[in-house]
Amino acid sequence: MNFLPKAFESRNYVFYFLGSLASVNGFQIFMFAESWITHELNESPEALGFLGLSTALPTILLNLFGGALADRFNKKILITLCQLLTLIGVGIFALMYRADFMQYWHVYIFAALGGAIGAFELPARMSYYPLLITKDAMPSAVAMNSLTWQGTRVIAPAIAGVLIAVFGATPTLFVCCIGFLLMIVFLNMTKVNIPSNDIGGNPLQDIINGLKFIYNNKLFLTLIGYSFFLGFFGWIYMVMMPYMAVQVLNVSSSGTGILLTAAGCGAVIPTVMFARAGIKNRRMGICIGSFMAGFAIIGFAFTAYQFQSFSLAMFFVFIIGLSSSIYMLSAISSIQLNVPHEFRGRIMGIYTITYSIVSLGGLYSGLMGGYIDRLLVIEHIGVPISIGLGGFIVIIGSVFLYLYNKSLKTEA
Repeated sequence: MNFLPKAFESRNYVFYFLGSLASVNGFQIFMFAESWITHELNESPEALGFLGLSTALPTILLNLFGGALADRFNKKILITLCQLLTLIGVGIFALMYRADFMQYWHVYIFAALGGAIGAFELPARMSYYPLLITKDAMPSAVAMNSLTWQGTRVIAPAIAGVLIAVFGATPTLFVCCIGFLLMIVFLNMTKVNIPSNDIGGNPLQDIINGLKFIYNNKLFLTLIGYSFFLGFFGWIYMVMMPYMAVQVLNVSSSGTGILLTAAGCGAVIPTVMFARAGIKNRRMGICIGSFMAGFAIIGFAFTAYQFQSFSLAMFFVFIIGLSSSIYMLSAISSIQLNVPHEFRGRIMGIYTITYSIVSLGGLYSGLMGGYIDRLLVIEHIGVPISIGLGGFIVIIGSVFLYLYNKSLKTEA
């Protein structure tokens, strides 16, 4: 049994992992369907950008508060409540689309509500699963937690694309609800004593104390700040994938799903390789992972527009997924291994803003892409340029991080 990840020695973690796998599959399918429906209702590049903004703003505004609550209250109850609200919201979304009542701006409202719920759920999740394991199993648990996100990217987009193509969006959305329900069931099968934090004060003071802690600990300031940077400039290709697939590569929903699946396949490889022991040299993982991702992002943007080759695009997206996974495993492991328990919810809450920063990057890419199209009077060239420019900026950032950041050398 030694080949199993060390985290699986905990029965509680196994239940959590199964529930999380179902829930994240549902979430990934919903994100694909949400983007596809938005592009179906409004084909401009700005439409997907504003979808990202609608998701990101509530998350950014509420994530700090969500992290503070995760440090104060029962994390299991918070996760359960958030999953239930998500299930109800997606169900209503599906019924509205089925009734042909959906306008593209309705999608923005649901995206904003989903972002608000996620602001409370993600910090609770990220601070709950460490309670299910011993500290020596932390690198393994980080890898397996990453697998629930990266692994589902292998299959969920392809499933979503095929389901939409064959059955339509409404049945696809109801499939998502099953995943959220399973998470509630498996989560409440975990039994763990959750330590009580008698930290006094109020949530606002908790947030201030969390920000002070990050400012005074340069490792956390570096990892969280650079993750924001990478999310904004590097990972925008995910938000703009429906546009790149349909308008640039001329493929359907199933082709879009295959491209995102390629990214997931790449991301799974490091996750499986390091599932038991984690990445030993986390500084190199952080710097090299982001450096490689930057080159692959440029390759994807250039070849997609210049050659309109689906195969080449799929190859570069695969490399992006692989490189980004190395970065994320290294960064999250460094944070989880070094953060004190009493600050875990707040620190992980702030870190998870990274995923919302990706959505803001999508807004930048969409607006910049539309502007460049109009400026050059060339169709569909702007978004590839904005994505490629982001990749170049990531390369520069990773070089500076490796050469000049002392905290990674001594603490990561």
